Amino acid sequence: MKRPWLWFGVAAAVVVLVALAMSGAPTPISRSGTPGSELGSSNPSGSGSLATLTTSAVSSASAVPSPAGSTAPSPGAKVTLAQLLGMLRIAPEDRTGYQRSLFVHWIDADGDGCDTRHEVLIEEAIVKPRIGARCALTGGRWISAYDGLAFTDPAKLQIDHVVPLAEAWDSGASRWTADRRMRFANDLDAWFALIAVSASTNESKSDDDPADWLPPARADECPYLGSWLATKVRWDLAVDRREHDALATEIRDCPSTTMPYLPAGTAGERGGELPTPVPSGGGAGPGASGSACDPAYPTVCIPPPPPDLDCGDIPFRNFKVLAPDPHHFDGDHDGIGCET
Repeated sequence: MKRPWLWFGVAAAVVVLVALAMSGAPTPISRSGTPGSELGSSNPSGSGSLATLTTSAVSSASAVPSPAGSTAPSPGAKVTLAQLLGMLRIAPEDRTGYQRSLFVHWIDADGDGCDTRHEVLIEEAIVKPRIGARCALTGGRWISAYDGLAFTDPAKLQIDHVVPLAEAWDSGASRWTADRRMRFANDLDAWFALIAVSASTNESKSDDDPADWLPPARADECPYLGSWLATKVRWDLAVDRREHDALATEIRDCPSTTMPYLPAGTAGERGGELPTPVPSGGGAGPGASGSACDPAYPTVCIPPPPPDLDCGDIPFRNFKVLAPDPHHFDGDHDGIGCET
């Protein structure tokens, strides 16, 4: 699937060049100090203006009615950013237990020798690279979507999770299975979830949400906000109150921007696996003896024995297990409990 971020990046590059030409400033340079490749003004596809391509990539279909009080949109239907925001739960963030390693990436999902990082680079190149042994890429050209810088060396680009892994954890991924976290971290099925950007902007963004960070290229603000919202809706992630209010303010400048509604997996997967509710009496789930969650299972809440629980006694699958594993959920000792 062609990624509209390509055209957003090219449009941003044109905006940057026009501003530089008017100010007499030099061509943008990469983070290493090496001058970036010149930004071509021609349209690689040979059809239409950059402005037309940018607009049609995001708003080529009419928006569907707001899902509030009605059924959800059909998968693939276009919705406005305000409608996407209305689909999101508001909940406080919680980073307890977060480790980046809990989101396995990059993987080679199709076994073609190119992992997720390389797949994104290949797809987003404005000049397609040659693919060599071990998926070495040469001869390509890329535009960094957030700042419009041009690159010919893919090593100078980073692949940005539009919704950072830590932000996803804070917003609900802490309750997911290991497989769902891996699919989120390597999501090639939605063009807006992963994008190639300059190292400098990716590092300046870090794990901030739109309340604290927006792309330096103003032309990319609406596409970025749309991608953030579409990703959160896709994976059924929450927003905190500050994030929600910032999004509500910023998207007022994006009334014509639409994004596809692309829920990940079936409805039964969308919320991930929920932790066992803690009863008011202080228990912690099936067979609770009044104790807290056992630290041997840091990503779910399972009480320590007694009694000794089996996988059939709990709702969790594919969760992290640490020694000494008092319930013996990790029979093959690979660090994952109750594997499916």
